[in-house]
Amino acid sequence: MLDQKPKIGEIWLVVMPIIYVENEEVSFKTQKRPVLILDDGRGFIVEEDNKNYHVFKLTSQKDSYKRILIKNWRELGLKTKSYIRIEMPIKIEESQFVFKITELSFKQMIEYYQELYKIVNISMLEKLANRIP
Repeated sequence: MLDQKPKIGEIWLVVMPIIYVENEEVSFKTQKRPVLILDDGRGFIVEEDNKNYHVFKLTSQKDSYKRILIKNWRELGLKTKSYIRIEMPIKIEESQFVFKITELSFKQMIEYYQELYKIVNISMLEKLANRIP
């Protein structure tokens, strides 16, 4: 059981399952990875979901596809230069959280939300939603 509940804007270490497929054999392993909490299940950014958190994975790998550098990564106590993978939030259960690493400032969170908003085509989503009877 966690001492504190994870909150939006915090970076936590979590246990993530990794699926390997080799010669049609499927195996599972786990690894600990840092994540940024995007939504804590209350539906602030993503759908309301009382069982899961929505997070962005952090990576040390710079990629040309939708990764945002955490500029003050050293000050925040991260071990390496880190990027937020905003291309796709994932769901994490509370039982997967290990410990809190740090917390971003409100200003930083707003910047990252703005970047996410840029890659989500809101007008297209509205058009699709309106087509559903």
